[in-house]
Amino acid sequence: MEGKVKCKSVSYNYQINSKYKDIEDFVLSIPEIFENEGEQICTGRNTIKIFKYKGLLINVKSFKIPHFINKVAYKYIRFSKAKKSFYLGTEIIKRGANTPEPIAYLNGSKSALFNKSYYVSIHQSYDFTVRELIGFEFENKEEILRQLTRFTYYALHKNSIHHLDYSRGNVLITDRGNNKYDFSIVDINRLRFEKFDYIKGLKNFAQFWAEEEEIRVFADEYAKLNNQDTNQAFKYLNEFNLNHKKKINTKTKFKDKLKGK
Repeated sequence: MEGKVKCKSVSYNYQINSKYKDIEDFVLSIPEIFENEGEQICTGRNTIKIFKYKGLLINVKSFKIPHFINKVAYKYIRFSKAKKSFYLGTEIIKRGANTPEPIAYLNGSKSALFNKSYYVSIHQSYDFTVRELIGFEFENKEEILRQLTRFTYYALHKNSIHHLDYSRGNVLITDRGNNKYDFSIVDINRLRFEKFDYIKGLKNFAQFWAEEEEIRVFADEYAKLNNQDTNQAFKYLNEFNLNHKKKINTKTKFKDKLKGK
């Protein structure tokens, strides 16, 4: 379902997942209610709030108003982050992987330029993220890491889903009991649909910023899934991991230098 709505001085184009057409009234009210209602769970460049409506727990991400160049680009050239999230999330689920189910997006325009945008999805409850695992003591840790590796291989890589920001906070984990865990990816804006070879797939784990013992688990499990040598897999992944850390540290030092720190 697609349409247009105006809120104050901003005009919005929107699209709603047909499964959720009965909450269109709520979706269209978001620009008016977002600032003063809902439970805020994340703030920074973008703001995320949770709303309850008709028995649903709804996650709404408000993207900051972009700089002038992107105001033009998002209006006339490419998808906004909200629209991109909606389409990527829909395709991820279609391919058989897990991500919070998309409900809608709203793209706002003001004075012929892009303005505000919102991405709306089902809020997904979870028990912890990879952030709580890497570098810490954690019950059943090795088994969780091995199941995470299998999820990455079967749900993502085999389905040509390349999460370019596959970092600790972007994998939600739910404990189902009896040593079974479910995984779901979030913050999917930096994502491409492309085929994986073995080395490219192995390299994807480097973004977790893991310790050596964790690298060994990832490498061992991924090598077994691909019928490859586990020792060689560790050498590759350890090198990818060190290079990734070096790259990020160099970038951080450069940014700090620009800020005069």
